[in-house]
Amino acid sequence: MKSLPQILLFLISIFFSYSSGLFADAGKEVESGQGKINPKTKIQNTPVKEKKPVPPKAKQGEGKPKKSPPQKPPLTKDKPSGPGKASNSKPLPSKKPSPAKAESSPTKTKPSPSQKRVDPKPKPISKTPPPPKNSEENKNKIPVDPKESAKSKPLPLVAEVNGQPIRAYAFEKLLIEQLQAGIADSVELRKKIRDELVIQTLLSQLAMEEGVDQSKEVALAFESARRGILSDAWRQNWVRENPVTEDEIMVEYNATIQKLGVSEYQLRQVVVADETAAMLILDQLDAGKELGELATRYTIEAGGKKSKGLLPWVSPSLLLPPLGDWVSQSKSGELIKSPVRTKAGWHIVRVEGVRPLKPPTLKQLQNQISQGILQQRMTQNIQKLLDQAKINF
Repeated sequence: MKSLPQILLFLISIFFSYSSGLFADAGKEVESGQGKINPKTKIQNTPVKEKKPVPPKAKQGEGKPKKSPPQKPPLTKDKPSGPGKASNSKPLPSKKPSPAKAESSPTKTKPSPSQKRVDPKPKPISKTPPPPKNSEENKNKIPVDPKESAKSKPLPLVAEVNGQPIRAYAFEKLLIEQLQAGIADSVELRKKIRDELVIQTLLSQLAMEEGVDQSKEVALAFESARRGILSDAWRQNWVRENPVTEDEIMVEYNATIQKLGVSEYQLRQVVVADETAAMLILDQLDAGKELGELATRYTIEAGGKKSKGLLPWVSPSLLLPPLGDWVSQSKSGELIKSPVRTKAGWHIVRVEGVRPLKPPTLKQLQNQISQGILQQRMTQNIQKLLDQAKINF
């Protein structure tokens, strides 16, 4: 008969062989992922999803995150602790892997100073930012013509009235108007123009402070002045954009010289308003009266009374038609027998002298010819614009 220790060892070996078979069958079912019933244990096994350990968050400055230490697999069977003792027959429960501290979703890490992106086209830094649109600095600025060059020097000042400048342009414009009116240039004239501009500026400031500029009359005056200024500006701009060439001036010059002819005449005349008066002048000439004396008393020509009807030397082509044709057919000292009618009146004419014509040079007529060509072209262009415009009267 066997002893008690041998019987215990035999039973323990049978138990371990039986339990090892159970664990082997359970492992196969877990791997297959199918929830089948084990024929030995009669327990339905459910598939278990294996959780992958998440690597811990990498610290800043480290190239790669540290690897987590490998976990030991769960024990399936234990060795006997002693000759008379047996270990627990149930398997030890496996510990779940502890979740890593790192978050499952990707997180943005702050880039290091060396990894910061640099804009390939940096924006220019403005040293002096422009003032806001409604600032006082912009209100005090004087509007500048957009066609003026940025490099052009500022216009000189004549004076300032309460901080408002008076430009030299306004002074020169008034001075030119006075000189064209026949007033001689002088220090007194320039001082008078400067004082007038100062008075105009001061009164305009007071008018704006008192609201006079908001009246209907002032608005209409501004509209009329603006219309005239813009129309003059258009004409000046058209002249700049349509210059006359030298060839055109030469062609017109040759035509003018040919038209002048080869002779020029000096005339004395009396101009009256009607034919009856002209016939009475001829009767007095037949009675022995002097033509110069009659011109002083009866002529209506401007300046004719002072000059006793004597005209400067002139080409017949420059006289009013048909007076030029009559003069070109007359001789020196000859009186045209019948009065000649023009749009200026009735002419009683006597030829005082005839001489060869000395034609003017191109330099003398260049500006006059150029202005004539421009005026003719502009008149034609304006007429085309009038034909295209919608005008109601």
